[in-house]
Amino acid sequence: MEYADNPLKPALLQILRTCSTSLSEYQLIQTLNQYKGMFPALSDSQQLALFQRHFLVMNALYQIQRELWPEGLYLEISPLSICLHLRGESSACHHTPADNGEQKLRDYYLDWQHFEATSEQDVVSLLNGFWQRYMAVDLKMDAYQILQVTPEDGWSAVRQSYRRLAAKYHPDRGGDVTQFLVVREAYEVLSQVHAV
Repeated sequence: MEYADNPLKPALLQILRTCSTSLSEYQLIQTLNQYKGMFPALSDSQQLALFQRHFLVMNALYQIQRELWPEGLYLEISPLSICLHLRGESSACHHTPADNGEQKLRDYYLDWQHFEATSEQDVVSLLNGFWQRYMAVDLKMDAYQILQVTPEDGWSAVRQSYRRLAAKYHPDRGGDVTQFLVVREAYEVLSQVHAV
């Protein structure tokens, strides 16, 4: 089910038509906020209202992208670059809006049921999941640095480096207990990454 009367479409078209550079989604939303009453009534929950504002913008952009394609225009849509191109100006322009690998994302935002069915708890869960994945990537990169190896080195290099550093910092050998625990924690993080 698609929301055909997205109230943001006319304002977005005007912004895209008059802007000579690409805009991030944040910049686009800030520009839309200058139009009084542009966004319909949103949730009282700040997190859910943020999701709803984002969804409305993406829904309108994907509708515009599909509508402009037959007219020889391509609307590039990514969080950091939203820009209107003549088809053929960008490598992304060679694909129709339905076949360039972004179909699942496009389908999600064009299905109005996602807007209506998403609750505050859904948004909280989504944000928590994002931060957990972000932190896991951060922890993993820190662990590689602590063990003085790279992701390309493989599990045997991780194990060798761990053994060398653990022996160096082991408290029974006069090493630093705190540093030993840091090395052990890094090893545990990477053992989860390299688990077979």
